[in-house]
Amino acid sequence: MKKIASMVLIVTLSLLVISFIGGQRGIGQPLPDFNAYRGLAIPDASIDGTIGTEWDDAGQYTNVAIDPSGTADIWTKNDGTNLYIAIRFTADNNNPWLALQLGADTCMDNSADVVIFGDDNLNATGYTDAFFDSGSSAAADTTQNGVGAMTVTPVGNVVTIELRKPLNSGDATGRDIAWADSSTNNMVIAWDSNGNGSGPGGTANHKVGTTPTGRKIFINPNVIPEFPGWTFVAVLLILSVPLIVVAKKLIFKPAAPIRKL
Repeated sequence: MKKIASMVLIVTLSLLVISFIGGQRGIGQPLPDFNAYRGLAIPDASIDGTIGTEWDDAGQYTNVAIDPSGTADIWTKNDGTNLYIAIRFTADNNNPWLALQLGADTCMDNSADVVIFGDDNLNATGYTDAFFDSGSSAAADTTQNGVGAMTVTPVGNVVTIELRKPLNSGDATGRDIAWADSSTNNMVIAWDSNGNGSGPGGTANHKVGTTPTGRKIFINPNVIPEFPGWTFVAVLLILSVPLIVVAKKLIFKPAAPIRKL
């Protein structure tokens, strides 16, 4: 019975670990920077530059370093048809732009899909589906795929963007990526506030003295785990106690007394 109990506990722990890791990444893939978990669709009307309960089922990341400076809170999820990304950070003026480069981790890669918000040369207050036409400037796609919104608070310059982007729009001309379940792709996040499409007055310059950080985003076909982080560790520890007790009894079972003739 002890051997059976031990085997049951070992199998339970193994399945728990595999389930948790499988929910965080694809089998055989490195742990991504951002997990776009499977969640509910967000209506276009709610893509309004305000973070609400529609992001409760998304992967959530805080204090993520962004280029060329500062940190952001980031949300990512998918609904099987669309990829959703939200970003919130504090700028140093009230007219910055923010761009996401998808599919490449080198700066201004002309093979990449580009999502840009607040660029005065494209859409000063909103979203543009774009690509790099010459490796140095962004151009709007002929076909605009997805929906996005950007807000900047009048006090504090808190920038919030929300994006819905089709996982597979079929727009090869616009460099759109054909995302698939359990696939991982590159993403670069950059912003600017000292001109070049943003209003003057800030000091953030993505072109000078910075090397954008390439990150990985994973299209996860699973919903967000119900017990991530320290809760998961606590469950492991609780289940480990009886396993240790059983193992000690099996290993240190006292020897039968020697019978004297």
